[in-house]
Amino acid sequence: MFKMSVGLAALVAVLSAGSSSPAQTPPAAPSNSYTYVAQWQIPRAQWGAYTADFEKNTRPVLEKLGAAGTLTSWGAFEMVVHTPEGYTHGVWWSASTYAGLEAARAELVKSAATSTSLTAATAHRDYQMRSIAGNGKSGAGAGGYLTVSQYLLKPGKGQEWKQLWDKNTKPLFDDMVAKGTLDGYSIDIEDVHTDNPGYRFVVTLSPNIDAEDKLGAAFDAADEKRTPDERKTLALQQAELLEPGTHRDMFAKIIRHWSK
Repeated sequence: MFKMSVGLAALVAVLSAGSSSPAQTPPAAPSNSYTYVAQWQIPRAQWGAYTADFEKNTRPVLEKLGAAGTLTSWGAFEMVVHTPEGYTHGVWWSASTYAGLEAARAELVKSAATSTSLTAATAHRDYQMRSIAGNGKSGAGAGGYLTVSQYLLKPGKGQEWKQLWDKNTKPLFDDMVAKGTLDGYSIDIEDVHTDNPGYRFVVTLSPNIDAEDKLGAAFDAADEKRTPDERKTLALQQAELLEPGTHRDMFAKIIRHWSK
């Protein structure tokens, strides 16, 4: 779903739960969950056409494959925070197998041929991702927000980063899913490497903009419970695990989504 810096404004500082929440990707199971993300840079004059094209050409294909059990989730989005060379719109679909991903891609390529907005696109980017953690609920609907925070880990620090994330961030995310503040979250890595393999993508789906405020407030409250020494320790751990200056966020509005 997107340049995974694929756009949400300052999501969670993964290692220190002290910032507000600001895109896989969709909620995904911890294992055997793969997500394909297609993004386009579409001229502003075609933005309205993108939604119409999605409803007419793309949504029927995704709904059919979801009903057949081929897909486990899917969605479409439009960026809220734009950058000069960034992508403006995207779609994602998830499956438990490579065969499921490819079956959807093959059908969607055919349907895209009749989409005027995609034909007018000036740039295109794909990601094929694998989830290494996640939680979410079943459901479908329109609206909500997608956030993706991108982190570049230092070489050999993947296991340490994941352990620290499990300790400090996962419990809060799970609680937010249970309360309905989040529809889902995942940690994703590229399964087909087109960028630095050290990137981790922390993705959340929220049902509305108020949920983004609630998530940010929950992280602030958790951080306030820490002592100054604990906050300092977390900051030092973060510095040891992450490449400085490489963090990026994506913030997008969901057009429509579904999860099994």
